[in-house]
Amino acid sequence: MAPANAFVRFMRRVYNPLGFSKGYNFILWFITIGYLLGFTLARLQYLSYNGVFCNPNAAGGTGAAPGECYYWLQVPFKIGMKLHLYTIIPAALLVCFQFVPVIRHKIILFHRMNGYAVVVISLISNAGTIIITRHAFGGDFSTQTWTGAMVILTTIGYIMAWVNIKLATSQHNGSTSVLVIYRLMASPGGFH
Repeated sequence: MAPANAFVRFMRRVYNPLGFSKGYNFILWFITIGYLLGFTLARLQYLSYNGVFCNPNAAGGTGAAPGECYYWLQVPFKIGMKLHLYTIIPAALLVCFQFVPVIRHKIILFHRMNGYAVVVISLISNAGTIIITRHAFGGDFSTQTWTGAMVILTTIGYIMAWVNIKLATSQHNGSTSVLVIYRLMASPGGFH
């Protein structure tokens, strides 16, 4: 099938090497993964916990919400927040590779190992989230409920994705796509 015009020819040269056969799939992937990658890259600075995220000597704002560093600098909440940040940010970077078709189909071992790593470190992140929930964003009931629901949904989603790896590939793909949406919804500022 001959391309309709020069733009279509150019776009096919962009998305075909990535493993996409349809332009609209590439556009949806680019929007979703581009957003996730941009959000994650903007949060990389938070890996400097005392330097950027919760700097006690900062004159202006920090990465944390106003007043939260009071708790995030105390044990066990400091441990929980570090556990969460130091696991979810790398997991978010790694998950971007999971949805590139050429990796899924041609570099299968990397796709599997990367997927297992994402699941394990994301579940560790959920443990950190449970620790900090009591004081996150004021710790009111609605915040705790939302956080608890997201931890439960993502944990169930990871279990379903893991089980469906060998049983039903189409269900596995659906589970992982839903998990990305859950994770974007769970992150503060992730859906505003």
